[in-house]
Formats: sequence, structure tokens, C-alpha cells
Amino acid sequence: MKNNIFFLILIIHFSCDPVEYNEVKSYKEYFPIELEREKHFLVTNIIHSSLGKDTSSYYLKEIIAESFIDLQGDTAYRIERYSRTDTTDNYIIKDVWFAKKTTTSVQQTEENISYTKLIFPIDENSFWNGNAFNNLGYQEYIVQSIHTTFTLNNLTFDSCITINQHYKSNLLQYENSQEIYSLGLGLVYKEEIVIQINNGDQNDILQGSEYIQELIEY
Repeated sequence: MKNNIFFLILIIHFSCDPVEYNEVKSYKEYFPIELEREKHFLVTNIIHSSLGKDTSSYYLKEIIAESFIDLQGDTAYRIERYSRTDTTDNYIIKDVWFAKKTTTSVQQTEENISYTKLIFPIDENSFWNGNAFNNLGYQEYIVQSIHTTFTLNNLTFDSCITINQHYKSNLLQYENSQEIYSLGLGLVYKEEIVIQINNGDQNDILQGSEYIQELIEY
């Protein structure tokens, strides 16, 4: 009887101890959203054809202009995008995008097409359908690297995540789409490359296009 009472006391004691949970970090700050936040990028477009390579560039400014409640009842944000070809020119409106960040993902509407940019929580094994909220078909986004240092021109970002959105490489084609986000800052680099190549040589380009977007000021 005494032994039974002793074990009962032990059970009651341990059941009263607080249960400790290790909170899983979601790393939502890889896509911060803050009203009036302004970022400047240099965009380079390269078109390859039988006539050679044609390179053009412009400056892109993004401003998170306002917030509103969307049709799903979530808080969404209007992103105004401006462009100019020279630093002495005035910016003119280019287009308007929209973004929202929920507890599980970031959705960004670009040219009226909504993409799932990130999911939460996110780690090195994460993957998801970037086209989950559009009609373009399944497109697997994967984490190529996470929490790594990234240097861009004269800027160094301590903690970055690289999302590969599309990749194809063979003797005739090279395609690569990726975005790099910095913790607490958001997008710092983007590239979309679709080229036809000769015998697997990415330097021997027959035709195609390259789009490079680099953060230069924030």
C-alpha cells in the first residue's frame, strides 16, 4: 500500500512539471513587409540572337505604398514599381504588384499572376508548388541554400536564402530561375536565364534571354 502511494505521488509530481516545447523558427523575416520601405535595383536584360548579343539596363525602384484587406480577408500590400534608364532621370511608374504574408506562406502577384514565393516554416529540405495560386501548372520551388553569406558587388549580406524556381540543363538548353532573399531585408538578387547553347557550352549561346536584378540601395 505504501509503495502504491509513493508511485502515485511520483506520477502527480512529474505530471505537474511544465512541459517545455522547442519553438520551430519560421524565418518569416526573409520576406519583411513594411510600409514605405524603398529598395533600388539595377536590372540587366540580355537578348541573344543570330545577330549577336543585345544588352540593355535600367534602374528599378520598389515602394510598399499601402495596405488593404483582400478578398480572402487577409492584409495585403500594394507594391509600386518605378523605372528609369539613367540616374539623372526621374522615375516613372512601371507597374504595380501585390504581396501578402500569412502564417504559412508569402504570395506575390506579378503582372496579375500570383506566385507562392516562400513557405513557413522554411528549412533546407523545404519545397512547394510556386504556382499553387495560378493556372500555370505545377512548378516545384526548392531551397538551394539557407542562412549563407551572399556578396553582391560591394554589398555583403550575412544570412541569405536561395530559392531555385526552375532549372534545366542539357547539351542544347540551359534554363535557371532563382531568387535570393536576405534576412530582414527581402529580395536582393533575381535571375531568369533561358538560352539555347551549343554542345553543352553555356558560353556558346545560340539564342535566348537573360534577366538579372541586383539590389544596389536600400
